[in-house]
Amino acid sequence: MHKIEVHGKSCIPLLLGFGCNVPACLASRIMETERERFITAFLTTLIPCSAVTVIIMGLVGKYLGIGWAFGLYFFAFLVVLLMGRLAMKISPGEATELIMVMPDYKRPQMRIILLQTWFRLKDFVFIAGPLVIISGIIIEGIYSAGWLSAIANGLRPITVNWLGLPVMTGVLLIFGILRKELILIMLVTLYGTNNFAEILSPVQMITLVVVSMFYIPCIATIAALWKEFGWKKTLGISVTEIFFAILISGLAARILRLFF
Repeated sequence: MHKIEVHGKSCIPLLLGFGCNVPACLASRIMETERERFITAFLTTLIPCSAVTVIIMGLVGKYLGIGWAFGLYFFAFLVVLLMGRLAMKISPGEATELIMVMPDYKRPQMRIILLQTWFRLKDFVFIAGPLVIISGIIIEGIYSAGWLSAIANGLRPITVNWLGLPVMTGVLLIFGILRKELILIMLVTLYGTNNFAEILSPVQMITLVVVSMFYIPCIATIAALWKEFGWKKTLGISVTEIFFAILISGLAARILRLFF
């Protein structure tokens, strides 16, 4: 953590990010300074959450092997270090040292445990819950209106020309902003099969996973960032990750074609 100029306890939000980025962003409150809070929250959005893990294992792990899947996790770790160093340069400062008094250990009371759990859980319930429901309504409305082809064709220069993916993957990326796991669900819905090897080549599978990992936080995470840091920083994180994900995924697709 000191390599990216934040305190060692920022590993707690980062580990939470493997479950869900929303509580991970909220957990950045434990950091001592505003600078460390922001850098830590930014890095948690790059951690593959459980929804992204479904995509990694459902595409790469199943069809290319578990070694490629773990390789993508290692790649994500390198990206977190890289982006952390970059954030350190943009937001200069020094990491704070940890000095704390160790209290006497006592047997915990169930009432206190339940209250503390609720205090930490309620933000997730009231922020993420309604957005998940609303996003499901939006998805169904777009699907019923027949706008999927128009969305896919509008994103063709990025998805087909740069990333080398099928044209309808543009729809997947749009819905992935609402809920990341919808990328696989919509892939089955659009193509009518859950055998993804019939739809995507090995290079396309890895490319789709890489862009899904980094291209933008889900809408619930965006809402958590907005609450914690305001709309300007939230917009900055979202735009930065979109451009970074498109750039790195396009380059990865071109490199992978040399091996497949």
